[in-house]
Formats: sequence, C-alpha cells, structure tokens
Amino acid sequence: MAERIGFSIAGKLSEYAVDPILCQLKYFFCYNSIIQNLRNKVRDLENKRTEVQLRVDEANRNAEVIGPSISEWLLKVVDLKKEIDEVLNTTTSSEMQCLFNRCPNLKSRYLLSRKATKKIAEVDKLQVEGTFERVGYRTLPVHIPNLAPHYFAGFETRRLTKNTIMEALKDKDISIIGICGMPGVGKTTMANEIAHEVKVEKLFDEVVMAVVSQNQDINKIQDQLAEMLGLRIEEKTNNIVRSGRLRERLGGDDGKRILVILDDVWEEIDFGTLGIPSPDGQKILKIMFTTRIEDVCSYMGAQRKIEVEVLPKEEAWQLFKDTAGISDHATNVVGIAKEVADECGGLPLALVIVAKALKDRNVYAWRDALKQLQNSQVTDQVYSRIELSYIYLKDDEHRSLLLLCSLFAEDESIPIETLVRYSRGLGLFQKTDTLSQTRDRAYSIADNLKSRYLLLQGEDEEVKLHDLVRDFCLMVASKDKHGYLVKHADLNEWPENDIHESCSAISLTFNELYKLPSGLKYENLELLRVLCNWRLWISRRQNISEEFFKCMKELRVVEFNWMSIQIPSSIQLLTGLRTLCFDCCVLESEISVIGSLKKLEILTFYYTCLNVDFPSEIAELSNLRSLDLRFKKGPCPLPRGILLGMKKLEELYLGDYFETRDEEQRYIIKEVSSLTCLNTFQISTDDTQFLMQILQALHFEKLERFQIIGTEEKGLSTKNNHVTRSLSLLEGIDGSMLSQPVINSVMRRTEHLQIDKVNVVKNLANELDEYGIINLKTLRLSNGGLEYLIDTTKPISAGTFGKLELLELVDLHDLTQICNGNLSRMEHFGRGVSEPQLFCNLKNLYILKFDKIRSMFSETVAKCMVNLQFLYIVSCWKLEEVVSTDTTDNEVSDMLGFAKLKEVTLQNLDSFKSFTSQYIRLTLFIS
Repeated sequence: MAERIGFSIAGKLSEYAVDPILCQLKYFFCYNSIIQNLRNKVRDLENKRTEVQLRVDEANRNAEVIGPSISEWLLKVVDLKKEIDEVLNTTTSSEMQCLFNRCPNLKSRYLLSRKATKKIAEVDKLQVEGTFERVGYRTLPVHIPNLAPHYFAGFETRRLTKNTIMEALKDKDISIIGICGMPGVGKTTMANEIAHEVKVEKLFDEVVMAVVSQNQDINKIQDQLAEMLGLRIEEKTNNIVRSGRLRERLGGDDGKRILVILDDVWEEIDFGTLGIPSPDGQKILKIMFTTRIEDVCSYMGAQRKIEVEVLPKEEAWQLFKDTAGISDHATNVVGIAKEVADECGGLPLALVIVAKALKDRNVYAWRDALKQLQNSQVTDQVYSRIELSYIYLKDDEHRSLLLLCSLFAEDESIPIETLVRYSRGLGLFQKTDTLSQTRDRAYSIADNLKSRYLLLQGEDEEVKLHDLVRDFCLMVASKDKHGYLVKHADLNEWPENDIHESCSAISLTFNELYKLPSGLKYENLELLRVLCNWRLWISRRQNISEEFFKCMKELRVVEFNWMSIQIPSSIQLLTGLRTLCFDCCVLESEISVIGSLKKLEILTFYYTCLNVDFPSEIAELSNLRSLDLRFKKGPCPLPRGILLGMKKLEELYLGDYFETRDEEQRYIIKEVSSLTCLNTFQISTDDTQFLMQILQALHFEKLERFQIIGTEEKGLSTKNNHVTRSLSLLEGIDGSMLSQPVINSVMRRTEHLQIDKVNVVKNLANELDEYGIINLKTLRLSNGGLEYLIDTTKPISAGTFGKLELLELVDLHDLTQICNGNLSRMEHFGRGVSEPQLFCNLKNLYILKFDKIRSMFSETVAKCMVNLQFLYIVSCWKLEEVVSTDTTDNEVSDMLGFAKLKEVTLQNLDSFKSFTSQYIRLTLFIS
C-alpha cells in the first residue's frame, strides 16, 4: 500500500517538475517538426476556409442571407493566416543563424518554436469553430407587393425622391436609371413602391424584378426574370439559349412596355449575357437598378442617378412612432423613445427593426435598449448589411481607413487631412513613398468609401460616419486582438477597465482634466489622440507625468488638442514616432526634446501658443516631410538653419510672418529655396517685397497646393486647416503686386481668389484675364472700386468663370452691373466658342450691400446658371429686378428656369419691383 502511494507521489512530482522542463526543451530540439506541423495545420485550415467560402458562394447564388458568425469566422482565418505567414517568413531570416550562418541560433529557435506552438493552438481552435451545419438562411421569394406605399407614406423627402424617379421613367430620353444609397436606407422599398406606382398609372404593361446580390449568379437572375414573365426555362438549357429566350420576350415585339428592375447590384452587369436587350433607342423597355455603390451607376450607363438619403429627424421620429405604436399621450415613453429613434440615425431599416422590437414593451425595456444602442449594440439585420459592404471592400487599406474614422466622436466632421497624417504615421498604405502619394491614396480611398455610402460627405474636404456605421466599426475594432479605446462623452478622468491594455488606438475627449496619469501600460498602442474641452485651454494646465510615455514605446501617432501642457521627457523613448500634432494647444516648457525623434515625418503646431523659444534641435529632424508652423502665438523669426537639413520636406506652413528684419528675411528665403521636394506652401504677410522674393525662391511650378495671404491682419491663416490653391489679397497689401510675373504665375493656378479693400481693377475678368483666371472655383470680392465683374463688349477668353462654383460680392459701391453687355454677342478670342460657358457651374451666389446696381444680371447670363442652388441678395437699395430681359418689346423670351435652385433670400431691397420683367417666362424650382 505504502509502495503504491510512493509511486503515485513520484508520478505527480514528475508531472509537475519534469514535464514543464521537457516542454521547454521541446522548443529547442523539435523546432523543425513544430514548424512543419504549423505548415500542415495552416494548410488544413486554408482548405476548410475554401470549403466554407464555396458554401457561402452557393448560398449567395441562392439569394440566402449569410449568418454573421460565418463572416466573422472567415475574417478570423484571414487575420490568423497573415500572422502565421509572418512567423513562417521569420524561419528564413538571418537572425535564425549565428557564427557566420554556420550554427542555428538557439535563442531565436526557442522563441519561434514557442510562438509557432501558440499559433497551432489557435488554428486548432478555429478548426473546431469552423464546423457549420448551415451558412445561409433563405429569405422570402422575390415579388412585387401589390399594396400602397406604407413605411414612407406622407414623408416629403421620400415623395420628392419618388417623384424624381417617376419623372425619369416618363422621360423618353432616359432608358437606364440608377437608385443608390447606403445599406438599409430603403432602396429596395423605394423600388417596390415604384413598381406598384407604375402599375397603378399604367406606365408599363409588365414590371419584372430580380435580386442580383454581391456574387452574381446569371442563371439565378434569369430564373427570377423568367418566372415573373411567365416563361419556363429548363434548368439544363445553356446560357445562350436562356439569354435568347429572355431577349425575345423582353424585346417588345408584341408592343408591350416593360420595366426591368435589378435590385442590389454590386458591379457592372452585361445586359446581353442576362438576355436583356440594350434599351438604347427603345421607347418600350427601361431598366432601373438599386445599388449601394455609387460608381456602379456610371459602370451601368445610368442616364439618371438618384440618391435615397436617410430620413430627416422629424420624418425618422414619425416612422419610428408609427411602427412602435406610440401615442403622443404616452408620456412615460415618448421622451426616451425619441432618444432611441435618434440613435438610429435616420436609417429606415434600423428605425423599423428597433421600433418593432420595442412595441408594447415596458419603460425599462426602452431604457435598456437606449443603453445598448449608445454602447454600439447594432441590431443583427443592420449589422449584417453594413458588414457585407465592409467585408467586400477592395483591400485592408480601405478597411483600415474606415476603422480610423471611428476614432472621432459621433457626428464629428473628419478632415481628410487628419486621416492623411494618421495613415502616414501608421504606415497604412503600401507603395506610398512620399507624403503626397499618401495624400492621394487617402483621398482616393475616401472617395471609394463615399461611393459605397460607408462614409458621408462633410463640409469642404471632410467626411462623416453615419452613427450606425461608426457603431459597426467600433464593434469590429473591439473584436480585434488590440482593439480601440474611444470615449468622447462625460469623461473627467482616464477610463479604467474599459479595454485590455493591449489596445492599439486610444481617442479620448475630456470635459475636465487636471492630470494625465502615470503608470499607464499600453505596450501595443500605436495611436494616441487626447482632446479637451476648449474652455480648459484657457483656464487650466493639464499636468503630464514625466514617465507618461514610458510604457507606450510602440506609438507612431500622437495628437494633443486644446490642451495646456508641458512635454514630458519620456517622449524621447518613442523612437518609432512618425506623426506628432499639437493643435490648438499651449506649450509651457521648452520643446527641444522633440529633436530626438529621428523618425518623425509630420510635426504640427497648428493654432498653438508656444511660450518659449523655438528650439534649434528641430533642425535634426532630417526625415521630416511636413512642418506646420501656423502658431496662434509663437516665435518669429525661426532660428537660423532650421530648414537646411530637412531635404525631404514636402510641406511647409509658415503661418503669419510679421516684422522680420532684412537679414532675417534673407536667410529665410535662402533656406526655403533649398527645399527642392516642397509641393505645399503657406504664408501670410503684409510685406509685399518679402512675399515676392520668397515666391520667386520657391520653385513655384512644382507646388501642388499653396495658400498665399497678403494682409496686415493677423490670424487669417488659421481659419482653415485645409490648404488648396488659394490667393488672398487683403487690406494693407499693395495692389500693384498683381502686375508682378510671379503673381501672374500664382494667378494662373489659383482656384480660390479673395480680394478685399484692394483697389486693383475696374473690370476684373477683362483686366486679369491675361493672367489666367479660368481655373477659379471660388471668388470673393469686397470693398473695392470694381465697376463690372465682366465686360462682354471687350474680348474675353473662352472658359472664363466656367469652373466658378461660388461668387461672393460685398460692399462694391461702384458696381453698376455684374455683366456689362449682351452675353450672346460676347467676343471670344483664341478659341472661337459660340456658346458661352460663363457661370455654368455656379452653385452659390451671395450679393450684399450695393449702392448703384438696378438689375443684377441679364436673361442670357441667367440662362447660363443652370446649376445655381443658393441665391442671396441683401441690402441692394436701388435694385429693381434680379433678371433683366435681352429682348425687344415685340419679342417673348424662351423659358427661363433655375432647375436646381434650393433657396432664395431677397432682403432689404427698397426699390425692388419684380424678380424679372414681364417678357421672360420664369420657372423656379425651389426644393
């Protein structure tokens, strides 16, 4: 008995003491077998992934909905495969050998074996998780319901959209119509309602509809069309025969008018392959399709593209209230129900799903639902639609940029320039050697994401995330092994236990902040973004521990915003830092430590107060590509030699340069002239001679972007963070500078021109035409001696003001007419253009405080304004009419219509008689 007990104890001792040692030794001596085992495991996992993907493709062809867990598993496999590839690639590294590659490096083998063993366990886990009984779920069969519009009945925005589609269907010159919008916005519902409407109005004899989906299955689409047409097509019939039978039926030989609706189109479809005749030149066949990708409208040759937008707040609440059955008298839930509805962001699908789920529920269920929505708990159906668009983005670069946008607060406009900085710092894009290439890539990806309605257009060069897309992105990021920590509401101290310390990105906005804590351990953190309520910037300094960055050594991007701080010495530990931004900050201590960040590429002090001297150590940042010195309050001039070592510098923002002495000006000009890679330049100064000299030294023909401001006022350069091709000549600048050759060169490339309190010319377009103003997109003129904007009795270049989108005229007391003369008889020299393109792209026209003008513009000028959307005329005391006639008393003019006009403001017009004279038939379309 005692002997058995002794053997049992010995066995346990062996298990606890010997086995771990053997396990560690295994990493040394079984290296090759472990690596080979990992290769075999990942090959088996790839085979399983392929099998599951084939089942997913089959389900898509059968118009089934793919379960969220399947899509998530496929993404996990892709991510794990990338990680394993990195491990396996390391096996060929020179670090695996020592003694001049004659012996194996035991330490490296041990570490790699241990890592490979962990990856084997992860592969085994995914293999088990990847056992799915089914991957897809059948939806209801496709049909067009014969019912009156329900969800959107009475909604003005939807009525206008539907009317626009119906007008396009009635237009004999339009044969292909594209309906686009973000997932869940109601495109399919709109298509179904249109199908019902055209039947009621008998616009078409037959309406057929097919669902296309992401993975096009030609046979499946043909079967749907054939079923609705009453055709029987044998399953084994080859595609040529199938297409021929459909083409014969849809060709309209029997005189029937047919509308074909294709729902959920992801890419270009060959109509001929489907068996749909080309609708070009036909009056009896029209094609309408829905898509979540705007570019598809172009690929499909749509002659009319119509966007379905999210519902405005009032209509969203009405839809939600009706669906949930909420009475206005239900005071116990109305308040919280409105908050729940707001969380749905005007997306009809989310509004209907959430409202149905909460119908007849107790108030505590409403409170819980609000909390869940506020914590990014998107409903499965909404999630799956956004997820599908996310999964089928072109590449990881698109997905990564979209996820970056979720770092910003709800409804916040996101400058693409900020995304450029972050992307460059994080190294998101492959094959972008320069910052300029990174910018091009970021803008291109943003356009692609907008075309797929995953991003929305913001103001100027900014984008926005729909709240539900943002919630989805945060959910995706939270599933990543490193995740995001994002909080922008009610934050007074650093959040605890919200996310594992391995998070890769942190974005926080504080209401109050006294100190950034020490002892934070974020060893995988790559991006840190800390913002404060702007009032704190004035009232309080935020203390930062000297050890703050000690355990954040992987940081590549750091941004502080609206903070008053001292830079901690531990920042020099961030040897991999690429982007460092102090925007709208107060820097209280010397910042020479920044000079130790040798890999830094982007350094900004936008609208920041620097209360100490600018350090000469910054000259050591030889890898710098962008330097933003647009201080609110800062050093002037810069220390000598700062720019000489920055041979890679592509962007230089000098900000407001005032009161520099001749000697200081000379070395600034010399240093700027040494920057041969410069493609972006900004400066604001009232010293005309200095401005001329620095522009001559710039290699101006190489500049892609510039902002030149001539003014004696400070702070104007900080109004807009985004720099385009702009020239501003403001009060205090010598107007004669316009005759200088270097300014002529600037003018030819300028897109945004502003002239204020500078008596330069009497007839702007004529006198400046030789310098080239055909590229202007915005023009702002104020407080000058201008008589005419353009004089058509004198020669003028074709294309003048043809690209102009915004025209703002203020306090031009000598102006008698915007356009003098008859535009139809306007002389064009050099190009022989018969039809003037003047103002053809003008969208916004603002006119304020004129003393002399009686008629704003003539009929022929008005007819050119085909894209005018906003007309604002205020305090023109002698104005009698907006549009004057060019015809004689015995003639009647053609119809004058502003088809895109949205808003008209006519105010303080003491002599005003009419919008136009009696001889012009005027049609205003104001939405």
